[in-house]
Amino acid sequence: MQSKWLSAAFAAAFILSMPWSAQAFECPKHIEAAEDAIDAANDSMIGLKSDLQMHRGHMLLDDAKMLLGSAKHNHKKPQNEFDHARAISKSDAAKGYAETARIYFKKFGTKK
Repeated sequence: MQSKWLSAAFAAAFILSMPWSAQAFECPKHIEAAEDAIDAANDSMIGLKSDLQMHRGHMLLDDAKMLLGSAKHNHKKPQNEFDHARAISKSDAAKGYAETARIYFKKFGTKK
């Protein structure tokens, strides 16, 4: 667990040390990866066994979409270079939520 935080800290330091223009060009890659993960989660959304499971899966997907929207805003209207770093981290978080939703739908969904 500690190594994950250490890796994240090094990644954040690296991103923040990049020139602003380089960070701006990194954002679209991360945003696209998050969009692909959300699409994959939507595609794997199959009948869940209960309303509670459906609600939980949708909460994960809604969080992913909210983070992606915020990342797009930070990328399109940056106040400074820090906003591009935030866009990257929010995109990565959105991708994580979407992948978790896809796994959740796969685990608790019924077969087509």
